[in-house]
Amino acid sequence: MRTMKRMIFSLLFVVGFSSAIMAQKYDVNWEKEYDKAVEIARKKNKPILIFFTGSDWCGPCKMLVEDFFESKRFGKLARENFVVYKADFPKNSYLVTLSQHKKNNYLSRMYGVNSYPTIVVIDKEGKELGRKSGYNLMRDTRYHFKFLKDCLLYTSDAADE
Repeated sequence: MRTMKRMIFSLLFVVGFSSAIMAQKYDVNWEKEYDKAVEIARKKNKPILIFFTGSDWCGPCKMLVEDFFESKRFGKLARENFVVYKADFPKNSYLVTLSQHKKNNYLSRMYGVNSYPTIVVIDKEGKELGRKSGYNLMRDTRYHFKFLKDCLLYTSDAADE
């Protein structure tokens, strides 16, 4: 009986540990203030990725976060190549500060964003390098990764000139 309990405990431990590893998310350091993101982008000579989202109500936004932004692949790509900022438009206003709300509205008007999710990549001076809107129910992130790769190629080409 004691051996059976050990075996069951060991099996549960292995299954639980494996599930925890598989469900592990890769956290990205999203800048909280847009002006700070610009400052870092200028200092590090990196483009800024702005993610326009309705974090607490937009279903496609939530799926994109889960499938794309929380992936290890995106985490590595972001850490090495981008400064990231989330322009959030939540229904629950306490999720953003008043200054974030004002800045996000300004950015939305400046870049003509009127649907969520939308990703806009800009250079350190604010010039738009590209945008990707929406997310499909097939939950296929390859178009988002290709979009980021294309933006980086555009950035490299501009730096060569």
